[in-house]
Amino acid sequence: MRVLIIAAVLMLAFGIIYGSLRERIGCRSLVFKALATFMAVFLGMYGAIRFGGMTGTLVSFGLVLCMAADVALELDFVKGILLFGLAHICFITAFNRLARPEWYTVAGAAAVYLLLFLIFKNDMKTLGSLKTAAVIYMAVLCYMAASAVTLFAAFTTVASGMAAAGAVCFVISDGIIAYRTTRGKTQFCYGAAILLLYYSAVYLFGAALFTGL
Repeated sequence: MRVLIIAAVLMLAFGIIYGSLRERIGCRSLVFKALATFMAVFLGMYGAIRFGGMTGTLVSFGLVLCMAADVALELDFVKGILLFGLAHICFITAFNRLARPEWYTVAGAAAVYLLLFLIFKNDMKTLGSLKTAAVIYMAVLCYMAASAVTLFAAFTTVASGMAAAGAVCFVISDGIIAYRTTRGKTQFCYGAAILLLYYSAVYLFGAALFTGL
């Protein structure tokens, strides 16, 4: 428990430092953004080594890809999306290894995807060349979240609950990113919400492994 608390405090501290320095020092602030995600990577790798198994390896590798995507997203948006997409594929593979997809996995993913599509259908034209990448990424993200919820439905453990909660945070965070990008929202509250939800997502994934997913 102490390690989980320390990791959460450090993640919050690094995230705040990144947010406060981003406009002042530019790309150099990405070190703190990556360090914040590294707290989740540390928890995940600790759990993967402690408990063993392919699930821990896949989720940990996915978290490493998220950390890389944190940096890439600020430098090359398409590469950042690609890395996050690969991370979600790692998460999907891990969750599906533990809990076989059910009919409601596909139905849930489709329902969330349809909801997001209806929300943003009139804004898709503003994405230009990013439209295809966004559509594919959204599908992968929704299926990842549905797989995590299916995992929780199958086991109803603390660790599987953390994974499901983290997946939901991911969807909401990326939904806010899409809303902010397509609607041109620049208020501080949007950026703060995105970081809070994103770091909560990766932290919960790492904590899930730490506690024995």
